[in-house]
Amino acid sequence: MNFKILERKDREKTKDYVIRNMRYNILFFNLVPGEKISENQISDLLNLSRTPVREAFIDLNSSLLLDIKPQIGTFISFLNIDMSKELLFFRSSLEQNAVIEICKKGNLTLEKEFNEIIEKEQMLHQTNDFEKLIKLDNRFHELIFEELNYKKIPKIIENNTSYLIRMRILRLKANIRQTNYIDEHKNILELIKNNSPKEASRLITSHILELIDDMKILNNKYPDYFN
Repeated sequence: MNFKILERKDREKTKDYVIRNMRYNILFFNLVPGEKISENQISDLLNLSRTPVREAFIDLNSSLLLDIKPQIGTFISFLNIDMSKELLFFRSSLEQNAVIEICKKGNLTLEKEFNEIIEKEQMLHQTNDFEKLIKLDNRFHELIFEELNYKKIPKIIENNTSYLIRMRILRLKANIRQTNYIDEHKNILELIKNNSPKEASRLITSHILELIDDMKILNNKYPDYFN
């Protein structure tokens, strides 16, 4: 098991610490789809009792990252294209409406923050620092809702679509689209600034849903990760 142990944060609850470690190792493929794990293994690795680990496993099962099979065992969930399509539809529906609302608002208060993210993405795109690239990508999309002063929606999206992050990381590893997504971020921002709601909505929808086509390539390249 290739498990990276993260440093515990101050006053971090034990279950949250377990979830953060598990999510990291699942999302970045230290724990690969289909791999069998146990509460005892994780308890020993993190030097914790089984109770918070068991609770964390239940939460991770709810977020589709673990597959708990009674009497058989617990496994890292496989990637599934149909499930991913459903989650992408959920995310794209929210974001396309958000950019329309921003255009209606008529001013962009977080323009500096948007530009800073794009600049950092351009600097990092040739590195293999997938963790930073994914964080920047997530932050760009979070700002869309923060521009509307919607603080809870990004967390709702994160809690319900973490399953998709593995697809996005796998796409980075496979060098699919390379810098294309950064150009799309720039174009989305320009369309918002130019008050073009239809075009901005159309572009952000295709930007999110293009992962569906990429998944077919990833399925061929990493067939053991899919079911």
